[in-house]
Amino acid sequence: MTKIIFLAVLLMSSFGGFSQTTDTNLNNSNDTTIYTSVDSVPVFPGGRLIWNRFVETNMNAGVGTDNGAKKGVYKVVIKFTVTKDGMLKDFVPVTKYGYGFEEEVIRVLKLSPNWIPAKKNGVNVNSKVEQPMTFVISYG
Repeated sequence: MTKIIFLAVLLMSSFGGFSQTTDTNLNNSNDTTIYTSVDSVPVFPGGRLIWNRFVETNMNAGVGTDNGAKKGVYKVVIKFTVTKDGMLKDFVPVTKYGYGFEEEVIRVLKLSPNWIPAKKNGVNVNSKVEQPMTFVISYG
């Protein structure tokens, strides 16, 4: 019998390493800057509990075993942009386990409703998020 456990971890943070311009762009509706320093990070509407429910409802936790993953813990990390309108885009897998893990997390993120965007000086801004999700596969 195979036992599959899926853990959703909501550890959202802005991601460093992207260019940032001066705050004068904040009131520009055409601003495409990705801000690395924000006052509040983007969050799933309803918070962590609702996010966990959303993931449990939509995630195929068996994707790893269906694709031949061995027993173990797989901490998948996907980096993406949350726009100032709350849309999610530009999904990039940070991990490369294979077995369909990264693709499954991206699929679920794409199903997500718009998030509450990051804010800087009270204005919605574009920012990066790294979303970890952990798959635990045990056979027993």
